[in-house]
Amino acid sequence: MRCSKPILLRCSPENRIALEATSEIRTIEAIGATAAGAKIQKAWLDLEVVQCGYCQSGQIMSASALLAGNPHPTDSDIDDAMSGNICRCGTYVRIREAIKQAAQSSR
Repeated sequence: MRCSKPILLRCSPENRIALEATSEIRTIEAIGATAAGAKIQKAWLDLEVVQCGYCQSGQIMSASALLAGNPHPTDSDIDDAMSGNICRCGTYVRIREAIKQAAQSSR
C-alpha cells in the first residue's frame, strides 16, 4: 500500500517502523527529484532564503509537501503547513515569498 499524497508525520519510533513498511519515504537529499521540491529549491535559491541553514531541511520538506498537495496555496494554507517549523533567524517573510514564487511557476 502507498500513500496517495505526501503527508507530514510527527509520530513515535514505534509508529514510524510500521509506516516505513507500507509507505514511500522521501528525504531532503531526494526532494529535488520531485516537481514540487525542484520548484521550492529554485525559489529558495532565487530569493536567498537561507540565513544560518539550521531549519532549512524541515522548511523545504514542509513547503514541498504543501505544493505537492496544494499547488496554489493561500497565505492561510502556507501558515498551516509551515506552523511546525521554527526559524531562529526569522526568515519567515522570505520563506513565504519563496513558496509563493514556486506556486506561481506552476501556473
